[in-house]
Amino acid sequence: MKTLEERQKIKNSLIKTRERRKNQSIKVIELKVNCHQTSKETFKKMDFVFTQAKWIVNEMIRLGETQNFFDYNYFEHKEVIHLDKDGNEVKSKIELPSILHRGIVNQKKQDILNESKAKKKGRKVGKLKYKKEINSIDILTGPWLKIRDNSHITIPGFPNLKVYGLDQLKKYKEYELANAKFIRKASGFYIHISICIPKENNIPKKNYKEVGLDFGIKDNIVTSDGEKFSCKVQESEQLKFLQKQLHRKQKGSKRYYKLLNQIRREYEHLTNKKNDATNKLIHYLTKNYDMIYFQDENLAEWKKKKVSKKTGRKLNHFSFGRQVQSSYLGRVKAKLVQLENSRTFKISKWSPTTKLCPNCGCLNEEITLDERVFKCDCGYSQDRDVHAAKNVKLFGSTKRAECLEQASVETLASATSA
Repeated sequence: MKTLEERQKIKNSLIKTRERRKNQSIKVIELKVNCHQTSKETFKKMDFVFTQAKWIVNEMIRLGETQNFFDYNYFEHKEVIHLDKDGNEVKSKIELPSILHRGIVNQKKQDILNESKAKKKGRKVGKLKYKKEINSIDILTGPWLKIRDNSHITIPGFPNLKVYGLDQLKKYKEYELANAKFIRKASGFYIHISICIPKENNIPKKNYKEVGLDFGIKDNIVTSDGEKFSCKVQESEQLKFLQKQLHRKQKGSKRYYKLLNQIRREYEHLTNKKNDATNKLIHYLTKNYDMIYFQDENLAEWKKKKVSKKTGRKLNHFSFGRQVQSSYLGRVKAKLVQLENSRTFKISKWSPTTKLCPNCGCLNEEITLDERVFKCDCGYSQDRDVHAAKNVKLFGSTKRAECLEQASVETLASATSA
């Protein structure tokens, strides 16, 4: 048990860290383990780490069926019960470093807490399911996480790993290690390092540029200046061919798993293409505009099929499933949310951006999805998506001005009271 002084020291250090984080921004750097200069034994050991992680998570779920899930302590459970290839229960000893073991347990407990919060908000949450595999492990910050030089890193259980990508740190004069993740992909093993760097001082420009964004299906992103961006990345023909071949293989055979690994590599390549396109688009927008306004659209709902009130049948043209799934629109929105309050501003999804006429202020309640041009009785006419983007900019700039004014009043009030 920690003494009162030790607890107070921990509390004070946490307060200092939180204060320091207010003036810092977080960057994630991806490092790939060098497969050419890493022995086969080390690769087998790294693979076994994720196998043991699966055993631990499944053991937690099994114990959670009879007792409180949060009573699980990593230092008390050094053995787990799991199934072998024949489906028989086997007891195995956990050989993981305690830091990785604790990271796996804390990560699962946090996932359960997040699901319980979502359930309280009204979201549907299913039962806990046993995991077939675990591909991500949290690494807590400490002396066990070290950057040795430009090509080597130390993580728990692996003291001197040769990696690619550490040269990305050269462009940062000051940085602080926050945490890390150990990740397994089809193409190899990766380490994602989160670093904290000082925030940039945004000096106000003379020509301050603002833009509004409208999300859609036909044109995924339309700006208030009339620019249109497509966010679609189609699956390759090779991926479709491999998926057909997989159905012809016997499940569990060597050829089945070999083909499955090829499919995972293709999906990883597809994900990389989406991430690359997302970063380029965000870079273009932040380079050309000082403030970006966007609407808080629930893009996940676009994938769901809606039921017609008249016939009771599912409407495929409302789901947009394949079109939304093959695009990286959700990634763009996630990046914009990350930049919120510094370079972006979010408005409510209930704002009538499509129906409102900016010229006379009238609402056109009768406009349908088929009408691609907005027309008003006052004579105003504009492309539907460009019109919506302009209204997003209008709503956003007004709301942001109100927020800034309120914040300045509160700051003045607190200063006078002090």
